[in-house]
Amino acid sequence: MPKILIIADYYLPGFESGGAARTLANMVDRLGDRFDFWLICRDHDGVFNRESYTTVNIGEWNTVGNAQVYYLKKNEVNAGAIRKLVNEIEPDAIYLNSFFSRLTIFTLALLKFRRVRKTKVILAPEGEFSPGALEINGLKKSLFIPNAKAFLLSNDIIWKAASDSEKEEIIKRLGHGLDIRVAPNMPPRVVFPEYDQSKKRQKKSGEARMVFLSRFMRKKNLNWLLDKLGPIEGSLTIDIYGTLEEPDYWAECQRITTALPPNISVNYKGIVAHDQVSATLFGYDFFLLPTLGENFGHVFIEALAAGLPLLISDRTPWRNLEEKGIGWDITLETPHLWIDALQTAINMPTSQHAQMTATARDFVLDWLADVEIERSNIDVLGFAKL
Repeated sequence: MPKILIIADYYLPGFESGGAARTLANMVDRLGDRFDFWLICRDHDGVFNRESYTTVNIGEWNTVGNAQVYYLKKNEVNAGAIRKLVNEIEPDAIYLNSFFSRLTIFTLALLKFRRVRKTKVILAPEGEFSPGALEINGLKKSLFIPNAKAFLLSNDIIWKAASDSEKEEIIKRLGHGLDIRVAPNMPPRVVFPEYDQSKKRQKKSGEARMVFLSRFMRKKNLNWLLDKLGPIEGSLTIDIYGTLEEPDYWAECQRITTALPPNISVNYKGIVAHDQVSATLFGYDFFLLPTLGENFGHVFIEALAAGLPLLISDRTPWRNLEEKGIGWDITLETPHLWIDALQTAINMPTSQHAQMTATARDFVLDWLADVEIERSNIDVLGFAKL
């Protein structure tokens, strides 16, 4: 089988780093019978959790599902260690799942200066070129992009975009003439198979329980929405789950929530292990995420699979939700429409909400069954064989 070396910052058993690691885990799981996967990553779970894993061997190869995984010791996060491992593996292709990662930069430099054998490169930016993502450490990124174009990027790189909108973002930042292939980020084969519509919470008119489950960071834009909730009538509860990645941002959100009227409750509930996400979401009425940009959004699939209509921004691939009867995707330029949608959700009677939850569940089951998801991902890897 073709040997694919994935180089990524984070991977299993971690779960705090978000959708990029889950995309890789799903790809390895679903395509492991077609490709020989090897993976190099850091020895810990996310930027804010620096403790080394204790359930794998650090600095050695481990069998993790359908892949051989090497967890870099902290003193191995350098070009020399990457060079040694790449030359040892001799992959048919290298898959990089970040543009700005130091591991990606080391790998591209090694290839550019011929310190490793020339091989096909697949680069998945994972939403890093969205306007919201580029605002974070914006000066550094604005300086790095032209230098990368001049000194690191070759013309034969295959760029993997999770949607047509991400393809346009890549072109806007790097120019035309790139080999960009569009494929949805790989979801699991099934999501929440034990779902039972009869056990779904009975929502009442005049109240709504909404959930925000994501990495808690400025890009997710919750502060923008919290600041506009004052006119809301009825009982609104917003529970927040996720890693608090930016303490100053969290403090800002807390200051906003203390000024909200008593009919609105905003609560931080901590971090949810990945195997508990579906069960946690199941207990809510709607999923809320006014994000500045997502290239895909695994959590949207998980929310729909748990019977949650979405209330999200229009800066994701999940569009025309109201037409489909599964939620709302609203531009951030019209905050009054957000308030209208929130009020509609709160006022929604039990029977209408029950129908909406069933429609959300049916929609995602049909989407997961689409054979084109695997076909397009196989094409991105460059070996379109079924």
